Amino acid sequence: MSPSTLLLAAALVLSGADVKLPGLGVTLHEQPGDPKRVSAYTTGSSSYLRAGGYFAGQRSYNDLAVSPGGAFVAAIPRKFVKGYDRVAIVNRATGRVTKIRTVKAPMVAGTPYWSPDGRKVVLTVSGSDGRGGGWRSVGFVVVDVAARRARLVKVPGAYHDALFQWSPDGRRVVSDYWDGVRFYLTDGRVAWTLWRTGGLVGGESAFSPDGRRMATWCPKKHRATLCTWNPYNGKLDKKVKVPAVASYGWWDREHLIAVGRHGKGYASVVIDLDGKPVRPLATISRTAWRDYDLYLSYTRR
Repeated sequence: MSPSTLLLAAALVLSGADVKLPGLGVTLHEQPGDPKRVSAYTTGSSSYLRAGGYFAGQRSYNDLAVSPGGAFVAAIPRKFVKGYDRVAIVNRATGRVTKIRTVKAPMVAGTPYWSPDGRKVVLTVSGSDGRGGGWRSVGFVVVDVAARRARLVKVPGAYHDALFQWSPDGRRVVSDYWDGVRFYLTDGRVAWTLWRTGGLVGGESAFSPDGRRMATWCPKKHRATLCTWNPYNGKLDKKVKVPAVASYGWWDREHLIAVGRHGKGYASVVIDLDGKPVRPLATISRTAWRDYDLYLSYTRR
């Protein structure tokens, strides 16, 4: 067994309720009082949304994200209408769907992130670079859910693979910027840049629930997998040495969610900031992870 397998296997002491994702060889290990749980998952181009104890396929939508607290879903319809991309806001209590225009073809807007207060969504806009080099990030769309209004903000010089998400206070948007992270005002102006931090981790947010820490993939010089930083001055907080192949962001202010090898497959595990596994969140088959490109979407409850 590799060191990574041994480390993650040490966390697999199970209690609480198990939820199986059909046909994937994936089991979620949930406990009452968990601050987050899987609200949706994707396999390749297919999306599944949680409804009680089961997950329903979403044939009409590509990307989707559940709001903090679970009241709404932001989803990207598969089809353009009259040349426009849209975002669908679904009220989960009533089933009402509101579709809002975002960008005009050939641009596309996707990968929704909710603001911490659940009032806004930011989408990353992609378009051609105009030089035959393919698609790249060109800006973002801010969606005001209550006003049913979307505003396109083009960002000259945005990092080509940037994905925009919200800052902890919901007043700015944030994305990778070369070897660091850049904060923008919602009109596209640069607020500040943190250099040599590495790229942001995945998940609902790269920022801890109290907003005091930002998690990234460590630059090589730190000889660790994950790093946490002060998001305002860029001061290094913690270097987390853990054999992770992915991270779904923060569990709570002192713990992250990491994915690593477990036996012949993988596991999603809560780790502390010293890299110690605390408890399992999911066991994942090799097929689900490698062949079906599984992504588990954890949402704060």
